[in-house]
Amino acid sequence: MNRYILFLLPVLAFSSQISIERVQLKPMGKIVRANAQITQLSDQKQKIVSRLRGHVEKYFVTTGEYVHTGERVALIESIELSKMSAKYVALRQQVKAAKEKLATAEKLYMKGLTSQNELNQIIIESEDLLAKQNTLESQLNSLGIKASEVKGATDQFILYAHADGVVGEIFVPLHSNVNAEDTLMSVINQGAYYAVAYLSVDDAMKVTGKTTGFVTVAGKKYPAHFVQLLPTVDEETQRAKVLFRMKEHPGNMLINAFTQMEISLEPSAKSLIVKRSSLSLFRGEWVVFVETEHGEERMKEEGHGDHAKEEAEEEKESAHDHEAEKEHEGEHDEAPYRPKVVKIIAFYGDDVAVEGVEEGELYVSKGVYFVKSMLLKSSLGGHGH
Repeated sequence: MNRYILFLLPVLAFSSQISIERVQLKPMGKIVRANAQITQLSDQKQKIVSRLRGHVEKYFVTTGEYVHTGERVALIESIELSKMSAKYVALRQQVKAAKEKLATAEKLYMKGLTSQNELNQIIIESEDLLAKQNTLESQLNSLGIKASEVKGATDQFILYAHADGVVGEIFVPLHSNVNAEDTLMSVINQGAYYAVAYLSVDDAMKVTGKTTGFVTVAGKKYPAHFVQLLPTVDEETQRAKVLFRMKEHPGNMLINAFTQMEISLEPSAKSLIVKRSSLSLFRGEWVVFVETEHGEERMKEEGHGDHAKEEAEEEKESAHDHEAEKEHEGEHDEAPYRPKVVKIIAFYGDDVAVEGVEEGELYVSKGVYFVKSMLLKSSLGGHGH
C-alpha cells in the first residue's frame, strides 16, 4: 500500500499535465500515403503581357513582392504607342474642325447657299473622322490608357496589376525588346492552394466527395478536402492525379514543390482509435498507458461515480479487506497506470487506429512522458527491496 501511495504522489503532482480519455470505435477508411505537388489553379495566376511592341525601360516591382490591383508593375517605351497617340491627338483636332465645318454647312444650307449633296458629303467626312477617333480611343482604353488624358504623342506605356498577388517570376530582362504577346511576369493570387496527389489507379477510383487528407509542409500537417479526379494519368509514373484543396496553409508556400500526403478513403470498417500523443515506445514495444483497477478507483474517489454507490463499495471493501489482502498479496504495489502493448494499424492526423485495446478503455492521452518516467523510476526502485 505504501508503495502505491508513493507512486500516486508524483502522479497527483503532474495531474494537470496528464489527460485521460476513452478508446473510441470510429469509422476509418484505408489510409493512403502518396507524393503530392503544391499548385494553384490557372485562374489564380495572372500573366502580365506586353500588349505592344517596345523596349522594357523599367520594372516597378521585384520577384516575391506583393502587389495590389491597379498598381504599376512595368514601363515600356513603345514607338507603336507614340504613333497611336499622335494619330489620336490629330484625329481629335480633325473631328473638332469637321464639327465646326458641318455646323457652318448646315447654316448655309438653311439659307439656300449650299446644296443637299454638298451637305451630305460634309456629314459623311465628319462621321468617318469620328469613327476613326472612336476606334483609336477604344484601343487606347483597352491598353489602360485614358484617351481623354492624352494631350500629345507619348511612348510611355505603363502596365498595371489586374489582381492582388505576389510577383512570381519576371521572364523578360530589363532593357530588352518585347513583342505584343510576350509575357513579362506572373502574379500569383495567394488566396488558395491545392495539392495534386499521385495515387494508384485502384486507390484513385475509390476516392469520393467525402475523401479528406493531410498535406505535410515543413513538418506540419494541414487538412485538405477532395476537389476532383483529374482526367489524365501522369505519363511518367502512370499514376492517377487527384486534386485536393488545402483548408489551411502556412504564410509562404512554394508552388510546384513536392511533399507527402495522407489520404483517408471512404470508411469501410470501424477501428479502435487513440490519440497519436498517447503512443510511446516502452521497452522496445509500442504501448499506450491504461488505467489499472486502482487508477479507476482513484477516479471514482475524485467524483467520477455516484456518491451512494461509492459508500456501498467502501463498506463492501471494508468487510472483505483482510480476505482480499491475503488473496491478492502485492496488489497494492500496482501503479495507477500500466503499459499495454498495441499494434499500430494506421495514422490519420492526430488519430491512430490500433489493435490491443478495448472500446471505452481509459488511457493516458496527454502527459505520457510523466507516466512513463514514473513507471521506470518505480521499476528501478523496486529492485532495491
